[in-house]
Order: sequence, then structure tokens, then C-alpha cells
Amino acid sequence: MRLAFKIEEYIVKAEKALVVALIFAMVGLSFMQVLLRIFFHSGIVWLDPLLRHMVLWAGLTGAALAARYSHHFALETFVKLAPKKLHRPLEIFADIFTVAACGLLFHASYKFILDEFDSGSIAFYIGRLGIPGGWAEIIIPVTFVLIAYHAMMGIFRPEEKPEGHA
Repeated sequence: MRLAFKIEEYIVKAEKALVVALIFAMVGLSFMQVLLRIFFHSGIVWLDPLLRHMVLWAGLTGAALAARYSHHFALETFVKLAPKKLHRPLEIFADIFTVAACGLLFHASYKFILDEFDSGSIAFYIGRLGIPGGWAEIIIPVTFVLIAYHAMMGIFRPEEKPEGHA
């Protein structure tokens, strides 16, 4: 189990790094686009669709991070309102439910990505280079795998004490 928790730790670090990198890139590219429009009355045509996909990637990766810290689903509120002795069983139930839901959503999103590749759809063009829709949206099924993994690990994770408590 230690190895699985260590792997999860590395995954979380990678998720955090990806979210930070995407946010910095989005802010920088958006600022550049604004400057180009103000001072040169033009912009980079492919930048807006790229930024939309970057928002998708950052948001879904953030959702996976939230799942790691059990702050992702509305069931958390229900767990907090329940008596203290029911917290852990309800958290385990929520994690099992999350894994099952992610399995179904992964299946649907995997089929969607396959359809994107099969149809040859292009998400956007960078000059003459077409970015396939499947690659631009591959984060969707990947995120469901990550959320399921974090939820699965939550079933076996010992109870974490809130910050500030011994």
C-alpha cells in the first residue's frame, strides 16, 4: 500500500505542476493577446481556441486534485452533517460511489475520444498544423481515471486530521 500512496504523491505533484503551468501560460498568453489587439489591432487567430482548451485541461486537472483531498463532491457536506462515528463509513461509501461513477464516465469519454480520432476532427489550427480534437480533449478520460484513482486510494487512506490539530 505504501507504494500506491507514494505513486499517488508523485501524481499529485504532477497535477499541481500542470495546473500551475497552465494558469501561468493562460495568463501570459491572454495578456499578450490583449496587447496585440490594443497596440497592433490584430491578434493570434489560434490563441483563443488554445486558451479554451487550456481552461478545460486546468479545470479538469484541478477536479482530480480536489478529489485527492476529498473536496470534490457534494456528498462531503452530507458526511460533515452526519454524526462523527458515521464520517468514515460515509466517506468510504462516497469513494466507492465516485469510483463507480468515474468508471461509467470514463467509458463514455473514452468512446467520445475514439470518435474524435475516427472522425478526424480538428480542434484548432496553428498555422497549417491542425491539432486533432482527440488530442485536445484527451484530458477528459484521463481525468476520470485520476479521480477514480484518488477516490480508490481514499478508501484505504487513514483518516487525516484537520490542519492545526495534533
